[in-house]
Amino acid sequence: MAVSKGLQTLKFKGALVSTIDKPVATKELISRLQDLHNELSSLDQDKVDLKSLEGIKDSLINKKLLKHSNSGVQAFCACCLADVLRFYAPDAPYNASQLSDMFKLFFSQFKQMDNPDGPFYHQQTYLLTRLAETRSIVLITDLPNAETLVEQLFDIFYGLASSGTFSSKLEPLVCEVLSEVIAEASKIPTKTLKLVLNKFLANTMVMKKGHTILPGFKFTLEVCNANADRMSRLLTQFFSETIYEATKGKENEDSEDDKQDASALLTQLKKLHTLALELWKYVPELLSSAMGLIENELDAEDEKIRITATETIGKILAVKQSRLNFASAHTDTYTNWLKKPLDKSPHVRSFWVRSAVQAVNANPDLAAELASGLIKTLVDSDERTRLTTVRELSNVSPGVFVSKLANKTIMNTLSQLIREKHAEIRSSCLQLLGSLYNAQFDEIYKNDAVTELLGWVPDDVLKLVYINDKTVNAQVDHTLFELLLPFELDDARRVDRLLTVIEHLSEKGRNSFHAIVKRQPQMAKAVSQLLALADMKPADDVSSKIDKLISWLVASFPESVDCRAALKQLLKLNNKRYFKLIMLCSDIETDYKTITNCMKELFGKLNELKNIKIEGEPSVAPHDMLFTVKLLVYRSSVIFYNQSNVGEILRISKDLAHSHNSAAQDVLENISTVVPEVLRANISTLTQETSLGGPIGVKDLKAIFQFGKKFPEVIVTENSDDYVASLKRLAVRGSPAEAKYAVRLLGQLPRTAARNAAVAALVDEIWPLDTSKDNFNACLATVAELFLTDLALLDDKTKEISSLLASQILLRNNTIGDEDEDEDEVNGWIDRDELETNKNCLSKILAVRVFVNWLIAVETAENAAQVAEPVLKLLTSIIGNGGEIVSPKTGTYPTPKKYQSRLRLEAGIKLLKLARYSRYNFLIHQDLVNKLVLLIQDENDHVRTLFMAKLKKNLTLGLISERFYALVFFIAHEPQDALREDTKTWVRSMHKRKLKANKNELLFEKSFVRMLSMLSHHQEFLELLNSAKTTSDYAAVLNFALTYIGLALDLIANMNNVSLLYYLASRMKQYRDRLTPDLSSNMYLVSDLTQYTIKALAKHKNWSLATWPGKLSLPGDLFESIGDSALLHELAVKSFIPESAVKTLDDLARDRTRHLAGTAVPVTTDRKRPHISEKPRTKKKLAVEPQRRSAIQRAAVNYNEDDEF
Repeated sequence: MAVSKGLQTLKFKGALVSTIDKPVATKELISRLQDLHNELSSLDQDKVDLKSLEGIKDSLINKKLLKHSNSGVQAFCACCLADVLRFYAPDAPYNASQLSDMFKLFFSQFKQMDNPDGPFYHQQTYLLTRLAETRSIVLITDLPNAETLVEQLFDIFYGLASSGTFSSKLEPLVCEVLSEVIAEASKIPTKTLKLVLNKFLANTMVMKKGHTILPGFKFTLEVCNANADRMSRLLTQFFSETIYEATKGKENEDSEDDKQDASALLTQLKKLHTLALELWKYVPELLSSAMGLIENELDAEDEKIRITATETIGKILAVKQSRLNFASAHTDTYTNWLKKPLDKSPHVRSFWVRSAVQAVNANPDLAAELASGLIKTLVDSDERTRLTTVRELSNVSPGVFVSKLANKTIMNTLSQLIREKHAEIRSSCLQLLGSLYNAQFDEIYKNDAVTELLGWVPDDVLKLVYINDKTVNAQVDHTLFELLLPFELDDARRVDRLLTVIEHLSEKGRNSFHAIVKRQPQMAKAVSQLLALADMKPADDVSSKIDKLISWLVASFPESVDCRAALKQLLKLNNKRYFKLIMLCSDIETDYKTITNCMKELFGKLNELKNIKIEGEPSVAPHDMLFTVKLLVYRSSVIFYNQSNVGEILRISKDLAHSHNSAAQDVLENISTVVPEVLRANISTLTQETSLGGPIGVKDLKAIFQFGKKFPEVIVTENSDDYVASLKRLAVRGSPAEAKYAVRLLGQLPRTAARNAAVAALVDEIWPLDTSKDNFNACLATVAELFLTDLALLDDKTKEISSLLASQILLRNNTIGDEDEDEDEVNGWIDRDELETNKNCLSKILAVRVFVNWLIAVETAENAAQVAEPVLKLLTSIIGNGGEIVSPKTGTYPTPKKYQSRLRLEAGIKLLKLARYSRYNFLIHQDLVNKLVLLIQDENDHVRTLFMAKLKKNLTLGLISERFYALVFFIAHEPQDALREDTKTWVRSMHKRKLKANKNELLFEKSFVRMLSMLSHHQEFLELLNSAKTTSDYAAVLNFALTYIGLALDLIANMNNVSLLYYLASRMKQYRDRLTPDLSSNMYLVSDLTQYTIKALAKHKNWSLATWPGKLSLPGDLFESIGDSALLHELAVKSFIPESAVKTLDDLARDRTRHLAGTAVPVTTDRKRPHISEKPRTKKKLAVEPQRRSAIQRAAVNYNEDDEF
């Protein structure tokens, strides 16, 4: 190498191009090119004398070398040319045509790099390295055929990457080369751009299959990362063109071809969105401009385009690791996407929900922002959107849901959706809430925030039982057994969860739970009978009995599943193993672990078609079979009150320091009532503790008593003498409640001489009754029970008892109230626990109990009516005077308000108790029944609530006369929404139940006419009517009456009985008021009002009001027939509604009937009512009086202290 003026000069002087005169053999040519390559490669780029290169630069570009047939010649020539470009950089010593030929040579060399063992692989690597180092590759971007060359370059290198033999060490060099071309090229061929971008899509498919990264994907990543701005512009252009085509394709859908084109273009659009998603994962900067196009799609007219855009952004948000924060980088797009819950299309809204949930799962920090949108879709007008939202929320992990997503509004909304009329939404919501409760149970009731979010779930789920819907009840069962109280083999954990759940139930929730466990014995008995019949030889009577049992069982099962067919097929299978498993589950003596194992085996087998299929017969689906049998087994098995639980429950009930002590005692008490059999193994523990004077509570005594009612022989223990002595001690010195059950337990014992002597000694010990003693109330409770167990011992003391209780307890006060008590005291209350320690109030309550128990004890005696007369008068006086029967003359007036409330409630409840006995029911005349309205409309919330609960219970169980049904209609003015709605639900449920049992049942229709009679005697109605002088006065009278009439019609009227109701109302004008004949005109006024209202209702509902074909007599205790035909005609044609009030009545009646519920009124199957649609009319505002809190009138008391009780 020669050096000239500090520059290096090329030493090589050999000829490279053959001529005719001087041919150069190929071997020699290769040798010369190799020498030249070696020398050129050793020269420094900035120290070369370019003049010394003049000769060889022209020779190297000669086509004889560029297109030489020998690979070696081409390889070394390419290397030499690469160095020439290096020396002349940044310019090239060749024209465009020569450069084009040169790069074609380079490309031909690159194509051969898929073979590392090739003879010239080293030279090809050198070529690639030089081009990358000197950036000489960018020269192709200035050539006329630049697009073709660029396209070829990318095709070659991406092809090499796909070959599988290209060296990974060379990939960085390729990336540099390709990146430089992208950066400098004025235009990138569409094919090349697609080649680069498609690697994102292809790589996704490869990764999904679990393979390694796609070949060539690294090239794409590097090219995009190195040229983010350029690629972003290119991408935006690419998206714009494609979206434009898609939009243009949608402009005209008149022809089938256009529709097909639009579909194809939409498919292409989805590919672009998939590309955008992949770009966000790896090179989010590329979407800086293109995202605006996707944002525009969010507002596109085409629903499918909006769905695609909505879904794509959701998926982008669901990317867990991205260099950019989408909400910050694309704020406008994100904000627009957040508005999609309000999109006009329910499909778009549903897709937004799916996307939002994916985003929450991937990035929980987004949950708070997305919650408001999810709240909107939870209450969406479209049921599909609501269903999608609930189902998608189930896919959020419980931890994320509770800690990030849930808030008070969402949870309140979900609590409403479990009452949703749409079965799938309701079921999905129950599943969601149950799953959340189950997953977070360990945190609930320990963490205040979690408790607020989920602590209410069991209570709300159980209260759904009040809806009285078969499908809802089945959903409640599955949620309760599988999620709220799931199967758990550890006794301590299982019982702890059971008690925890029960402890946090409201009264309604607890009543529902009790109803569920109370159902078990009946279901178990039916299942046992069914399987026993299945084992019998086929016969007509056997088949008939089986059909009846199946009908009874499936009557409470959902109609959406063919449970009857499933049960019939189960019996036809005649699989003894299945029968045995079911029997074991429903056997009250089966332990918990056995039940669990039996259910697991049974459910597993029934879920497979091969195990339930009968050859030659159609088969029910495994789902239907499993659903039916699972529900049957859940309902007939003793799971919650299993004998395996009793020991742990009993232990906790004895541990006063245990946090679940109270709940354990409640459960033990309920067990003793519902399934006392499970106490058999543990009852000795309770009786022994009683015998030894151990820590025994009221609920323990009640448990022993309930068990003893069913198994009296078990109660007689080895320590019987100690047992009797202990009970005697409790009857004298225990609390009043303990004394009550102690005497009841003594009453269960065999009437041995020792037992009778002990009870006689007990009477001697408490006698005479002394009001000053601390144990007076215990003694009073004992006396009350002794009337029922040992009446003979008190026969000679009844006069003394009645005199004492009347003069010292009921007609005087040891605690004096304040005549000017604050208005808040009106609703004051003494709860059950406080009552036990409030001696003076409890004394009055016990005094009433003594009198009532005395009546019960002498019901069959000849003098029962004589004994009952003053007691009934006492109860009537207490109710009628609001609980105040103490005379001011005694000096102990007034009775405290709280006492009065308690006392009138007790009087009402005891009156209902006496009504259970036919002899006393006969003595309870209608005027006394009318008095009970005062309790239903009492000024005290507790009195109304508790009395109504007791009334409904007695009516539901059929313990009292049907004439008491009319009372429930007087909740029309009830100020508490919960009590009013609960009672209305009960009425509808009972009406439906009665009609189902007998489609011709007229109980509520007859109760309706009783209510009308009672309304005409209502004190407030009479006062309003007697004082009415002006039109507005009469409006108040009409409005008052229509409130009750409207409510009753709302609850029981339907298209099938409206004519009967009208007939009954009109029949009232053919009778006199038997109770108060002089006030018959009031009854006629109510009759006219009712007829007018029924006509308005029928017109509003478009019901036919035909003449009732039958003839019914009205209740003889309320109505007296009129025999005078002239008078009957006069009454029939006369309107008792003042003429001046007719216009007001028209407005009131129309307003009332318009607002009668759209709630379905129960009708029998063959009385199906068609759906009526009416155009709503403008509501006319009417002046109505405020809701009443009380109908109690403080009348003067007739104090006759000489009366004997």
